[in-house]
Amino acid sequence: MGSLSLAVVFLAAAIIQGCQAESVQYDDLDRLYYGSGSPACHHLKPESPSAIVIRYWLYTKQNKNSAQELKRKDSSSITKSNFQSSRDTKFIIHGYSSNYKRSWAQSMKNALVDKNTNVIMVDWEEGAGRYNYAQSRANTRVVGLDIGKLIGVLKSKGASYGSMHMIGHSLGAHTAGYAGESVSGIGRLTGLDPAGPEFTGYGSVCTIDKSDATFVDIIHTDGEFTGAGLLDQLGHQDFYPNGGESQPGCEGTSVAEGCDHSRAYYFFTESIYSSCNFSPTKKCTNWSSYPNCNNCGTCPEMGYGALKSKGQGAYYLTTNNKSPYCK
Repeated sequence: MGSLSLAVVFLAAAIIQGCQAESVQYDDLDRLYYGSGSPACHHLKPESPSAIVIRYWLYTKQNKNSAQELKRKDSSSITKSNFQSSRDTKFIIHGYSSNYKRSWAQSMKNALVDKNTNVIMVDWEEGAGRYNYAQSRANTRVVGLDIGKLIGVLKSKGASYGSMHMIGHSLGAHTAGYAGESVSGIGRLTGLDPAGPEFTGYGSVCTIDKSDATFVDIIHTDGEFTGAGLLDQLGHQDFYPNGGESQPGCEGTSVAEGCDHSRAYYFFTESIYSSCNFSPTKKCTNWSSYPNCNNCGTCPEMGYGALKSKGQGAYYLTTNNKSPYCK
């Protein structure tokens, strides 16, 4: 989200604009500022955790098909679970009008469990499914802060911040950003086509960005003007398959059908399996220059195998429209 605390940014904006931002604080979460004097993307009051109904479901090799619920205010739910602090921990965060039971989320979970990781599915279906999209967007701030608190509890059980990797799709990507902003030292955030509506042009105070974790990688698949995604460069590494605006095989589909938008999570899940990697990529300034960009031997792979040590910037590649979606 940005290196300055959100509270400082909001209060400064209020002073500059000569008006007082409103605020709300839920339970043990940080105070959130909204309304007049706040950045435009935070004009609406977020709902409470109880109204959003935030739940966490743990899957491991010991319970791949049977979730165990983790409750951050009940540490025994963690000690009695199959969570192991020695493993890497992967959070999967769904977006607007979605839920953790969707086939794409379950497929990603299964692939990550096979890598012997703790997989925590963030369930905020109620708060993500508001008829008013702006309300669901506002709720991402609360969910992010709540995830941050859970991570703090996991650390107290022996896990390290560096072993945490949050993977968020659409609104879930920005939720991961808020979580990372609230806890310094998170290892990695992966944004899968971060939501564009009411985020475009607002800057890092509102969006997932590279200050939110040690390593932030982004996959853009639906960033055209009328698309559901955000085309802006946000992370340490931003990947633009097929230009990042639309995807092969999605021609003639609507934003509501979500073909282009969903390709980001399909790409990522495919990349978890060693038989499918998305390379080579090319480091370019834009898609129009892609054919003439030079291949770089150290360019990173898109997806699960992305490494910060491979460089920073915008990377482009082509894929086909079949499954697996790699070239």
